[in-house]
Amino acid sequence: MGDERCQINIKGIARYQVTNGQKILIDRRVSRDEQAVAAPGDIRLFLLGGALGALLHQRQWLPLHISALKTTSGVWAFTGDSGAGKSTLGAWLHHTLGWPLVTDDVAIIKPDENLPYLHPGPPRVKLWKDALAVLGIQMDGLVRDLTRADKYHLMLKEGFQDTAHPLASLVILERGKEGETATLERIKGVEAFKGIMSSLYRPEMAEAFNSNKRLMQDVASLSAQIYVYRFRRPWALEGFERGLAPLLTEIEACSRGRALA
Repeated sequence: MGDERCQINIKGIARYQVTNGQKILIDRRVSRDEQAVAAPGDIRLFLLGGALGALLHQRQWLPLHISALKTTSGVWAFTGDSGAGKSTLGAWLHHTLGWPLVTDDVAIIKPDENLPYLHPGPPRVKLWKDALAVLGIQMDGLVRDLTRADKYHLMLKEGFQDTAHPLASLVILERGKEGETATLERIKGVEAFKGIMSSLYRPEMAEAFNSNKRLMQDVASLSAQIYVYRFRRPWALEGFERGLAPLLTEIEACSRGRALA
């Protein structure tokens, strides 16, 4: 990375060169065997992942690693460490409550806009095998996530928002212990700032293509415009709905103008 240019090499798949936030070149010549060309689906996974992330950071936008939906009280986004359940939560809310998805991987905040519009990412969902089973989704024809053995990609033609809407809330997911009561807490100030920073997609690229001063200003501005929460709950597909009560109650309260203080 450097000088507004980034090259990503994925062994056996492709090389991606991202330049000036404007162009992505893909080189599939990664093997001496001319017949050994990676499947288009595998090439697309990294194009819509690291390569897209580099391009967005080169534009000095804020790509967020989130799952987000348009709820009854605006757009709510969910983030957390790998395995925190953001994709499963987003898919469950979409399939059971009918809330349209905005993204399940990366979505973009453009700091120069007057409101914190969340611009949708690629219309795909990444779910673990057991989550697919609970939601009744067949795995036939799904693309396996090359970085995780039992995670699959769904490319959805319907169910996703195709226009930007203001981001209302960001929820940081934490795994609680088995039997622990689910809790939702609104956080502000430095904690909210840190929560947004932790949700950045490919943060090492943010540091390479943005100044620390501007990045901190943009994140601080976003933290002042949205609600930020910490949602801690036991993570288990069994009894999944019961653990969501504090979250669903707060979304309903926000739709009535009664958010947590």
